[in-house]
Amino acid sequence: MQKSVTWERQDAPQRTIRNWARPYLLAVLCVALSFTLRLFMDPVWKERLPYVSFFLAFFAVTQFAAAGPSLFAMVAGFLVGDWFFVAPRHSLLISGSENQINAVFYFLICPTVLYFSVRMRRALAIERRAGAALGQLAAIVESSDDAIIGKSLAGKIVSWNAGAQKLYGYTASEMLGQSTELLLAPEGGKELAPLLERVGRGEEISHFETTQRRKDGALVEVSLSISPVRSSAGEIIAASTITRDIGERKRAERERERLLGELKMALGEVKTLSGFFPICAHCKKIRDDRGYWSQIEVYIRDHSNANFTHGICPECARRNFGVLNSD
Repeated sequence: MQKSVTWERQDAPQRTIRNWARPYLLAVLCVALSFTLRLFMDPVWKERLPYVSFFLAFFAVTQFAAAGPSLFAMVAGFLVGDWFFVAPRHSLLISGSENQINAVFYFLICPTVLYFSVRMRRALAIERRAGAALGQLAAIVESSDDAIIGKSLAGKIVSWNAGAQKLYGYTASEMLGQSTELLLAPEGGKELAPLLERVGRGEEISHFETTQRRKDGALVEVSLSISPVRSSAGEIIAASTITRDIGERKRAERERERLLGELKMALGEVKTLSGFFPICAHCKKIRDDRGYWSQIEVYIRDHSNANFTHGICPECARRNFGVLNSD
């Protein structure tokens, strides 16, 4: 694995050089073909239109290469055309007024074409990146476990992902064009109406908990996050809702509240003994608050939830009854 990574690092500069040289090789090839074409047409054109074929070469390069190779093709084409096809030939001097005008037009038209070509290529690149980003976003939305629903300002559903189908039970074909009121629980409409008005004013709603209805009529507890969707001009044209099923969490919360309630009730019923107790050192009776003496087990029973069962320990059984064991 280490050898493979090292080889790729060593090969990277070579790939960079090849990628840089390829457009310039294309420019050289186009200029050479233009020269061949102009040389073939020279008996007919003679000294007229010396730069037309080289302009065609320049135009072809601009369609497949960046500005650098295009400028190279423009300059190389002009020099070759001037040297071979402009009088006096085999010289870079331009003596005739007609050829001077041709040269001026050549250097006016070529940069103009290059400018619009570069702009077009950039626009296409931005469009491709935007399309790729939208495709990736669509894949993320479609694969999300949360229900992601797009709806128009009129309340009609315009997008419905797989998470929404799993949560509500409706397919996309069943819900597209339908009203979102189909998902509302009997009491849910009054809760959502003010929220939709706030979204229409540009606000975002996060983690609003409510109850909605599935296709089979069952109610489901959900958390809604609603965001406005704006156009390129900044106008609100739709709304996007992300819905998450929180039924399991709400059931766990209710169970926790129930257990806490039971624990509080149990703790409220517990009686504890604390402080100092006057107890007889001989018979172990305890004197209560009224001054009466009572057996220790009676006192504990009256002041706590404890109770007693009676028996005789082995030591007392031997000392008092002369037996080895007793219940």
